[in-house]
Amino acid sequence: MKMRVIAAVLAATGSVAFGQGRMIAIDSSRAISEIDIATGAKTLIGTASSNASTTAGLAYDCATGRLFLSSTGNDSLYLLDLTTGNATLVGFYGDSAMVMHGLEWDNSTGTLYGVSSHNNGLYIINQATGLATLVGTSGLSSFSNLGYNSDTDTMYSTNSGTDSFYQMNRANGTVSLIGALSGPTNPNGLAYNPHDQRLYLVDNSTDNFYWIDTETGAANLIGAMGSGNLLGLVYVTNGCPTRCPPCVADFNNSGGTPDDADVSAYFEAWNNGDACADANGSGGTPDDADVATFFDLWNAGGCEG
Repeated sequence: MKMRVIAAVLAATGSVAFGQGRMIAIDSSRAISEIDIATGAKTLIGTASSNASTTAGLAYDCATGRLFLSSTGNDSLYLLDLTTGNATLVGFYGDSAMVMHGLEWDNSTGTLYGVSSHNNGLYIINQATGLATLVGTSGLSSFSNLGYNSDTDTMYSTNSGTDSFYQMNRANGTVSLIGALSGPTNPNGLAYNPHDQRLYLVDNSTDNFYWIDTETGAANLIGAMGSGNLLGLVYVTNGCPTRCPPCVADFNNSGGTPDDADVSAYFEAWNNGDACADANGSGGTPDDADVATFFDLWNAGGCEG
C-alpha cells in the first residue's frame, strides 16, 4: 500500500526541482549579481538605478515580495526591482551620519532592521518613510551586518572589526559572541537560505563566499566570487517558507491522525528540496530514504515509528 501511494505521488509531482530561491548580491557601485550557492560564482544580472548612489545592504520581505536596498551614499532606504534594476526611494533614514550596511527583514514580526557603523546601533526602519529609530548599541566598532534565521527566529550579526559572529538582541541592540569566523577578513552581506537551513556570507576582502556554522561561528569556504566590492546579500524566494512541523508525519501541522493531506504537504516540500522534508534527519537534499522514513511514521499514525 505504501509503495503504491509513493508511486502515485511521484507520478503526480513529476521531476524533482530543487533550490526554490535565488541568492542575490549587490556591490557598492550598484552592480547586481546572482550567486551560485554551490560554487560561489557570481553572474551579473543588472545594475541598480543611479539615484541609489552608493549601495550596501539588502533585505527581502518574503510575504509581499519587496526587496529593500540601503544606500550609504545618501543615507536612505529604497525598494529595488530585480527585473528592471529600478530603485524607488522610500525615504531618508533621518541622520546623515548613518552608514547603514546591515539590513535585514524579520518575518516573525514584519520588522525591518538596520545596523549603522557610525555607532554600531541597531535600528528599526519605518518601511513607509525610511525613518530609522535607534533600539540600542552593541559597543562594537567598524561595520556590522545582520542575518535572520526564519526557522529559529534568531537574529545574527557579523563584525568586520573583530571578524567574529554574534547573536543580536533585537530588544536592546546588544550582541553575544558566538565565535570567530576564522577565515573572512571583511565580512559583509549575510543571507539565510530556508531550503538548506544555512546562513551565507560574502567577504569583499577575500572575494569569497562562505556558509556559517551558527553553533560555533566558523565560516566554511564555498568558493571564489570574483573581484568586486559585494556588500549586500539576500535570498529571494517565492513566498515565505514555513517552519518545519514538530511532527513529520503530521506534515501540515493540522493535529490529529496523519492523513492524505499530510502526504500531499510532505511531497510538495520534498519536490522543492525543502530541508523540512529531511524526515530521517540525515542532512543534505531530501531523498528516497526520507520518503521511506516519512511513510513509516505516517503509517504508524504519529511521530514514533
